[in-house]
Amino acid sequence: MRDRPVTPVENFTRPFLVTGFLALFTLLVLVWALWGYGWALAVGAGLAGLVGLCRR
Repeated sequence: MRDRPVTPVENFTRPFLVTGFLALFTLLVLVWALWGYGWALAVGAGLAGLVGLCRR
């Protein structure tokens, strides 16, 4: 094996968060289109509650 200098890995946090936001937004628009605003609001509130539980 060659001895190569170790370089830091790129930070992909921001692209990951943007992609996650777009996926969540698409999911909520799909739920809204299929079942209405109330269900989309309920799914969003439920996901926010799950994120709150995971952050503890």
